[in-house]
Amino acid sequence: MKERISGLRNESSKTKRTGLFKRITAAFPLPLIIIYKKVSSTSLPNLSVFWHINEGIEEIMADHVHQEMTRNWILVSFRLFLLIVIKDVFLSLVSFPNKSKNLMDRTHPWLLRNISALRCGRNVQF
Repeated sequence: MKERISGLRNESSKTKRTGLFKRITAAFPLPLIIIYKKVSSTSLPNLSVFWHINEGIEEIMADHVHQEMTRNWILVSFRLFLLIVIKDVFLSLVSFPNKSKNLMDRTHPWLLRNISALRCGRNVQF
């Protein structure tokens, strides 16, 4: 039987490079977040996460949305949403550079009271 030649077998260098970059950005943020002591120095892992999210959504859109105009409209809307989220993340990093990394230090006082009450065994209604 004759072996079938497929265009998918021989990947282009761009496809290989993009695939490698996707794998790197998927594995890249976690070690950097663990290594960095300052909250403000996590901007590179955050950018990596946002880039990876964007690439993943583009891949999903390419596979499942077949209308070019609809796909482009969704991607433009998503990128606008992603820019707003990126802005908020980086502003929060700049706003709280000297704050403690402990999440409980920035939690609302009402929630802290209820959490401490639950730890003491008292009934609390949320």
